[in-house]
Amino acid sequence: MQTIQLLGTVLGLGFVSGINLYATVLAVGLAIDFDFVHLSPELAGLAVLGHPLVLAVAALMYTAEFFADKIPWVDSLWDALHTFVRPLGAAAITAAALGVTDPAFDLAAFLLAGGVAFSTHAAKSGIRLVANGSPEPFSNILLSVAEDAVAIGGAWVALNHPLTAGLIAVVFTAGFLWVAPRLVRILRAHVRAVGALFRVWFGRVRAPEEDLVEDLPNRFAQELPVGFGGPGDLAVRCFAGRGVGAPRSQVGYLCLVGDGAPVWLGRKRFRVKSYPIDLARVTAIGVRHGVLFDELSFRSGARAIEFLFTRDRRDALDALAQRLGAGRAAAPTAA
Repeated sequence: MQTIQLLGTVLGLGFVSGINLYATVLAVGLAIDFDFVHLSPELAGLAVLGHPLVLAVAALMYTAEFFADKIPWVDSLWDALHTFVRPLGAAAITAAALGVTDPAFDLAAFLLAGGVAFSTHAAKSGIRLVANGSPEPFSNILLSVAEDAVAIGGAWVALNHPLTAGLIAVVFTAGFLWVAPRLVRILRAHVRAVGALFRVWFGRVRAPEEDLVEDLPNRFAQELPVGFGGPGDLAVRCFAGRGVGAPRSQVGYLCLVGDGAPVWLGRKRFRVKSYPIDLARVTAIGVRHGVLFDELSFRSGARAIEFLFTRDRRDALDALAQRLGAGRAAAPTAA
């Protein structure tokens, strides 16, 4: 039972370290110094977190993170720099907690704590990156305050209720593994969008006619009629949104072949699949410009099919929407 409780404590501390490593170290160190918690003999190694040098460094770094977390994009840069720091910090806390027991158990605990910390770090980074797409600054501040509260409260739970903390860490990590593919797609889309935003700021945007005839990778081109690339044909890279039928945030190409209906090409289960759009059933085509992404939507009653385009393709999107609108007007009405 003591082994399970010990593992629960280190997993719980790893969980909150992935959210805010410095707040975790500072909270545990101060709690030990002021006798808010009493360490069991098995966790006596954690007393090192109360050392004045450790507390001073943790306080300094926590102060820096406190302000960095409140500034959009700076918080994402900070998270990127801490991709390895937080999991390694969690492993270091585990090493301090365990001391030298059974080498196999120690190694397993290091890996588990580091893995749990990485899962919470990745989830936090993804949420922050998505929040940065919002034009208002308050979501970052609220998220930052909530993260600090979870880190400090979670550290207390890990020390006082190790079984609960361990269970929370295990359930969260299992859930993270389940949503990881979607999170990776969202992160990849947002990283590309941030890069596109910088290209726009520095004036490195291609002409619309170049974006409208992007070269398709061979796998994608094979799904289109032979001879694609002639006058009037186009392919614009974008991401799947609602209603497409493909995984959300999946990268692909919206294609037009002559005067035919648009088709979106994207990968699904390691295969390229085509998703045609019946213009005859479309009642409205809309474009909405955003901070990171511009949205192209096809609406048929309450149903919507949406695609997301990075900012460097805004001119191409507007030209594409104009052409699609003309194509819809020419399309026969569905019975």
